[in-house]
Amino acid sequence: MKRKSYYKVVCDPINLVLLIRKLGLEEEQKAYFKLKHKISTLEEPITIESYMVYVLKSFLHKSEEFFSNLPPDEDKLTIVKAVYRSIIEAYPIFDLNFVCADINNGEFIEGVGDSMRLMFEDIGAAQANPSRNTLKSLSSKRDITSLVSYFDKNLVGQKEAVKSLVDSMKLIATGLYKTASFFFVGPTGVGKTEAAKLLGSRYSGNFWKLNCAEYALPHEYNKLIGSPPGYVGHTEKSLIAEKAEKSNRWVILFDEIEKAHPKFYDFLLSMLDDGTCTDNMGKVIDFSESIFIFTSNQGLSDIGRGYRLGFANEKISVSGCREEITESVRKKFPTEFMNRIDNFIFFNTLTPSDVRKIATLNLKHIPLKRTRPLLNYVAKNGYSEEYGARNIKRFIKNEIAVPVAQIILDKKEPQKEGDLYTPKIVNNEFTITNLRDGDLSTSSAE
Repeated sequence: MKRKSYYKVVCDPINLVLLIRKLGLEEEQKAYFKLKHKISTLEEPITIESYMVYVLKSFLHKSEEFFSNLPPDEDKLTIVKAVYRSIIEAYPIFDLNFVCADINNGEFIEGVGDSMRLMFEDIGAAQANPSRNTLKSLSSKRDITSLVSYFDKNLVGQKEAVKSLVDSMKLIATGLYKTASFFFVGPTGVGKTEAAKLLGSRYSGNFWKLNCAEYALPHEYNKLIGSPPGYVGHTEKSLIAEKAEKSNRWVILFDEIEKAHPKFYDFLLSMLDDGTCTDNMGKVIDFSESIFIFTSNQGLSDIGRGYRLGFANEKISVSGCREEITESVRKKFPTEFMNRIDNFIFFNTLTPSDVRKIATLNLKHIPLKRTRPLLNYVAKNGYSEEYGARNIKRFIKNEIAVPVAQIILDKKEPQKEGDLYTPKIVNNEFTITNLRDGDLSTSSAE
């Protein structure tokens, strides 16, 4: 008998690892359009709770057993909400807000329309990452509120930077402007790239990162627009043309822009003016609804001499040195390039509390109790003053996820059935305690 497979999703509020049905792309499409038709043909209002119950029954493994064990009254609703949110992390398009917005936009048709087809193509490409957000709308006050909540949940220690970014996005949400450009300034490993990725997932689902160290020579911008006439590959479609064919709505991140050649800045001028450029074939490439983000730690080495970043007592406050940083940035880049940047956004160094929160986020998918000793262990060993929080994900993967994976392969279970594994830190070493022999295959598949 073929075994069914499930997503394992951690639901912190009820201290459980949920088993959620894993649908193929075609199954997901059918389920979505069936639900959408059901909602669009309603003649009487329904409660949000009844919709959440419907989603739980559709996706939760052994849902009948789950509902039979629920407590009554208010506690029941709290648990249902928590499980519903966990399911929506795996299947974002079944969020009731998204379904209603789709219906209200008048896109309910037989089969899959162009916009919905692109959405499901993205889902198919991201089957291995069920938590990916596929909501691609930013046009209302509710969308802006949702964006703020999304940043608060996934980006730690940068409230001031988030506020500046969201304020600028309000101009796009209201249609006053179609494009925007931001210059992110801050130390390494504090969330500049992560902020760009998060914005890309919410703005359009199209995120493109360019490592500007690859454009350090005068001719290397041809990697984007294609080879000039007479050179090998001149007749081939350029990389930038391929991106534009997919959409003109991107979040494009130019990482460490100070490492690019000055000629690369000249190439970017028309992009920053009106969102267009010309490729090697003379074709005008359209990115007119795109957002351009440049990251840099330019100027931080100047103000940082004699100080220590990170957990030191005398820590640099980036926001407190804006004038010095801005002056260093303006000396580095051409005036015509700087004058086309809409907003400079400053990212501060992280506090110990921030680092523990980042550790919590990165441990979310591992069935392990997030105890304070564990978070301190990750913060101490995964964070560095030189690289910020950048190594935390790697540290967790190698030093924590590997032992947990071995325990799972050895079919060891927590002492309490349905509980998370219990970490133990002794002499700065990680172990797992309170185990019993078991057969995990009976709980992860049918």
